[in-house]
Amino acid sequence: MASPSSSLQRELHTSFFIKHLRALPPPYASQDVNRVVLAYFCVHGLAVLGELERVDKRRIIEWVYSLQVHPDKNDRSVNASDCGFRGGPFMGNVFACDPAEYTSEQFDTASIAATYAALCILRTLGDDLGRVNKPAVTGALRHLQNKHTGSFSSLPYGSEEDMRFVYCACAISYILDDWSGVDTAAMVRYVNSCLTYDGAIGIAPETESHAGAVFCAVAALVLAGRVMQLGMDQAELVRWLVFRQQGGFQGRCNKDPDTCYAFWNGATLDLLGQHALVDIPSCRDFVYACQFPFGGIAKYPDTTPDVMHAYYSLAWLSIASNSQRRGASGSDGGRDALPELAPLDTKLQVPHFPALSPPKK
Repeated sequence: MASPSSSLQRELHTSFFIKHLRALPPPYASQDVNRVVLAYFCVHGLAVLGELERVDKRRIIEWVYSLQVHPDKNDRSVNASDCGFRGGPFMGNVFACDPAEYTSEQFDTASIAATYAALCILRTLGDDLGRVNKPAVTGALRHLQNKHTGSFSSLPYGSEEDMRFVYCACAISYILDDWSGVDTAAMVRYVNSCLTYDGAIGIAPETESHAGAVFCAVAALVLAGRVMQLGMDQAELVRWLVFRQQGGFQGRCNKDPDTCYAFWNGATLDLLGQHALVDIPSCRDFVYACQFPFGGIAKYPDTTPDVMHAYYSLAWLSIASNSQRRGASGSDGGRDALPELAPLDTKLQVPHFPALSPPKK
């Protein structure tokens, strides 16, 4: 059972992420196809805490690269829509297959979320993405975008399409500094087709307003340099986001507060330059109340933690802490003081990537 705490249990959370990087508990078995996404939460949780030196970065980098889906060695057009990074080693492929020897297999396809997660992990660990087949990745994005709606699918075959994958496509393009795989005009049309009657954004057209969808939409536009093309009154969106705070934040109207929505709502307000409207002490107290005695942060008080909620709780604490240090909101330096955490690149959801060493001459 979780118990309220007046401070962040840094060492317990560090141990929590390290343990989950080494071995996932049985409840995660159903998420084996998303293992790189789970690793993303652990790696960036440690990055926010400033504890990345406690893991073997090279080993993680090599594991991530082993998940890359390359163009088929005989006919690149056979799997042009499949390239990127698969979610885990569940297909049983040869580990770290030489790209020149890769042969496409049925169902061996990357997912857009796994590709985003993999690229973030690599850059956070100091890799220069030199072994990423960037043309193949951006080429696959072209196949994943719906030419009529402007939305994106997660997979080339039989996948849902919604705002989550629009965000992933924009984040991938931003990280690779190549937007050739995204029809940005169509993407903007899709975002504006998801605006809701109550001043927010749904995950798809004609769906309920949802804080996660709001972040994905706004962050996608920020990444693409198109935020001014959002076809709504931003003041109404800010109002909707602020009204989701009930101590912690709820993701939808009339729902219980949940720690991950501290990030989805707070990060969107940060992107819009309005994070000062957050009641930081009450949200911080809610997050602290969801800390588990053995490490990790749960979605609600008195429940078990998971890596996603633990990471997004820390990510919001980073935004709040660094906004206070920038003077965006007040602090009395005592009880209201927040932990010192690595600054977040809010639009990418992760701490700022480390600078790369200049190439050797």
